[in-house]
Amino acid sequence: FLFIHLTVIILLICNFYNIESLKISNKWIKKIASIGIATEIASFGLLGGLSTALADAIPLIGANAPEFSLPSNAGKPLSLNDFKGKRTVLYFYPGDFTQGCTIEAQSFERDIQKYKDLGVEIVGVSVDTVEKHLDFGKKYNLDFPLLSDQGGVVSNKYGSLLDLGFIGKFSNRQTYVISPEGKVEYVFTDVESHLTEHSSDVLKVVKSLQSA
Repeated sequence: FLFIHLTVIILLICNFYNIESLKISNKWIKKIASIGIATEIASFGLLGGLSTALADAIPLIGANAPEFSLPSNAGKPLSLNDFKGKRTVLYFYPGDFTQGCTIEAQSFERDIQKYKDLGVEIVGVSVDTVEKHLDFGKKYNLDFPLLSDQGGVVSNKYGSLLDLGFIGKFSNRQTYVISPEGKVEYVFTDVESHLTEHSSDVLKVVKSLQSA
């Protein structure tokens, strides 16, 4: 079990920092990486004394999207109410400046005009501070707000929080499409393996929802 514990911790670190240079040949380890770190860590419960806990259940399609009001890099708190009347893409991610999160943010920014043309808002959420969001948004010229969910309360409501005890809390990579009426319309849970195409996938779903 010590081997399993160490393996999952290594994968956690690599997943969070997106260390792609680590060569993993073991079939079992590859399976963990492909399924997603949150699921596998939860299945072990305790990692050598490291207490882990997953978030609440993911909101059901058609349910009211959980309310939130969080500090943002837009200079003011933003709430779900601020986006009522517009379809909103609310995406949760582990941390600013990590490789995967940068790729994801840049993909949304690349397509930002397409979202605007559709009247769709993009909103990012992580447990990072507002100051870090400001630096991240400025460095990559992000034309959409980033919300600071320190403590992970909102991430938990959306079924995205991963609590790793003394290591800390962070948001698992998940994306929600919320209707103009504030209902959950679609949930992307397997974002990690489709990072470069994720924004394109979201756009397809949004267009499909608008034409329905």
